[in-house]
Amino acid sequence: MAGSPIPHPVDTHVGALIRAHRRAAGVSQEELGKAIGLTFQQVQKYETGENRISASKLVEVARTLNVPISALFDGLDTGPDGENLIVRFTALRDASPFMQAAVELPDAIRAELFRLATVYAAEDGATS
Repeated sequence: MAGSPIPHPVDTHVGALIRAHRRAAGVSQEELGKAIGLTFQQVQKYETGENRISASKLVEVARTLNVPISALFDGLDTGPDGENLIVRFTALRDASPFMQAAVELPDAIRAELFRLATVYAAEDGATS
């Protein structure tokens, strides 16, 4: 019995970035789908990497979310052992509200928040 094929890491990465930018824009899967002529189910499949998104749809997504097309490839590691931090982060339960809060903070406070997160992560890594 054959299972579902495993999504390609690039498709998963691009999908996670679509999800992150969609959430940051406050757009639902249904709203994005309607804007680009798809069902919310198809948007969901793109976001999980289950289905590959065509170049033309990727351009439509970027335009709809008002982001440069390159934003949908940010952080993509093309090396063989690259760790996909964006996919790991967006899979966290509280990622969406955290991202929304972070983009609404003044620059100085956001920079301090990121600095503190880096310090805590380094301390946790040193004690683990």
